[in-house]
Amino acid sequence: MSNFVQLKYLNMSHNKIATMKFVDLQGLGQVEMIDFAFNLFHDWKDIQSSAFLPMKKLRFLDLSNNPLRSIPRYSNHLHIQSLEVLRLTNCSMKVIPVDVFNRLSNLKELYLSDNPISSINDSFKLKNLKLMDLSSTRLSYLDENAFFSTTSLETLILNENIHLRRLACHSSSVLYIDLSNSMLEQVPSGYMNRLFRLDLSGNFLKKIVGRSFANSSSLQFLNLSSNAISFLHEQAFEELNQIISIDLSYNKIYQIGERLFSSNPSLIYLNLSHNYIKSLDNISSNSLEMLTASFCEIKYINTYSLILMPNLVTLILARNLITRLPDRMIATKLGKLDVSFCRLNTLNNQTFAEMIQLRELNLASNALTTIDPSFFPRTLQTVITDNPWRCSCDQLKHMFEWMLTYSANDLDDLICNSPEKVEGKTWEQACESEWYPHQITRDTMWYYSLGIVISMVLALFALLVLKKIRSLQDQRVRIEEETRRTEEREALRRMQERQREMQDDEDRNAPDPRELQGPPSYNEALLLPRLDASHLSLAGSAHSFGSRGSLRGSNGDITKKNRIRRKRRRRKSEEERRASRITVDSDSSDQYQSMDSLPSSRRKPGHAPPLESDF
Repeated sequence: MSNFVQLKYLNMSHNKIATMKFVDLQGLGQVEMIDFAFNLFHDWKDIQSSAFLPMKKLRFLDLSNNPLRSIPRYSNHLHIQSLEVLRLTNCSMKVIPVDVFNRLSNLKELYLSDNPISSINDSFKLKNLKLMDLSSTRLSYLDENAFFSTTSLETLILNENIHLRRLACHSSSVLYIDLSNSMLEQVPSGYMNRLFRLDLSGNFLKKIVGRSFANSSSLQFLNLSSNAISFLHEQAFEELNQIISIDLSYNKIYQIGERLFSSNPSLIYLNLSHNYIKSLDNISSNSLEMLTASFCEIKYINTYSLILMPNLVTLILARNLITRLPDRMIATKLGKLDVSFCRLNTLNNQTFAEMIQLRELNLASNALTTIDPSFFPRTLQTVITDNPWRCSCDQLKHMFEWMLTYSANDLDDLICNSPEKVEGKTWEQACESEWYPHQITRDTMWYYSLGIVISMVLALFALLVLKKIRSLQDQRVRIEEETRRTEEREALRRMQERQREMQDDEDRNAPDPRELQGPPSYNEALLLPRLDASHLSLAGSAHSFGSRGSLRGSNGDITKKNRIRRKRRRRKSEEERRASRITVDSDSSDQYQSMDSLPSSRRKPGHAPPLESDF
């Protein structure tokens, strides 16, 4: 790394580095922060003792989570005069060689947590040390003068030392000590005149004897929660003239002495929740402003229960066994009262009469059935949800209107419990028809109007849909009719074609009409013209005159060019042939009748009936 001469911060954490030599870090003279946490150094021998010597500006070194074990007493690994922060968390260190750390004259923060350290018998002499972390170790003994010479020490973290039962510590500079979740059975002793905050929560303290904190007169915040304290001496907190907050929650306290807090003129916050206290009558403090006593066993509060706390502003009594609040209870400066999840079943207009400063009231989850706005100051923010309300609409109307203006409730959470017909309904749902009948009528008319408009729109839509359906049906019928007609025309055309084809076949295959005509009858034969040469139709006939080997007959003047061409007879249909035969027969019969009717003198000789000899 000799090329990184201007490097300020080097982070090599979470690797698999097992050894480190002088040459590995050579050239890093300007580096200020180095992080080698979570690597594989198994002993201080894996790190060359002179590895960090060239780093004259190194201020931060982290070797946490490497199983380095204890530092040799005469080791030079940490001979770094510029070092200010050293992290050796979870390094499997059992012994603390105090002399090694005392060489770090500029060290300000030392982290030795999560090491199996059992005791510290020597004294640290780090004049600039401000924070020492010895949490989660196996510490069972700590020399009472271990930090006496650390004149700048402000924060001492000793929490989660489950083997530590007693502690004595002298320090004229320490401000905050965290001894939470350990096994202390006694309040730490020792001279700590500047101690500002002390956390002793989660230990096994059973009693607090008199003057337990006499040597910590500057203490302002004391946490004694989650212990097993059942006894508090009346002088337990004596000499704590600057104490601001005391937390005694989650203990086994049954009774509070009247003089317990009387010698604490600066006490503002007191937490007594989750104890077995049954009364607040003996609590006396002229300075107390906030008292929390929820989850206790308080059953009764009298008119004078708070008179010894004249400056009380906030009182939290949630989840107790209180069934009623006294009339005209004296609490002139009380601004917030929480009695939720209790058993209150009645209130009246005298309950809060003396609480002229009351601005917030929580009555949720009690047993109240009726209420009236006259019970409360006008500007009071009230929470009254989750009560078994009896919904008598004439009584609830004014309260409901008052809550619309001043209440912090969600009005939908105000549920009726009785009578049965409105059970489960909100106040507004149960009583709206009685409270606002005209508004209901107007609303109903509006709903009706809206319903009519919607119905008309739906009817119009349905009409349009039906019309569209009818149009589609008509279109489909027209298409089907047109298709049917087309098919019928096509069928007729094909039938006509077949008929024409059949007629043509019949015409082609029909015999010559002359072949169908039989020989004339006798009477018909008599009417036939006589065949002689004078007949014009026989002139030039090939049958009447001899031919000279051609069809032109005996008339030589008749040439092929000038001969008369016989007109071809048109082929008649069967009906025409039948009609012609009928006509011929009728004509013949008429002719014979006419001839028979004539007298013999008028008959023409040429039309006399032929004789057999004429043939």
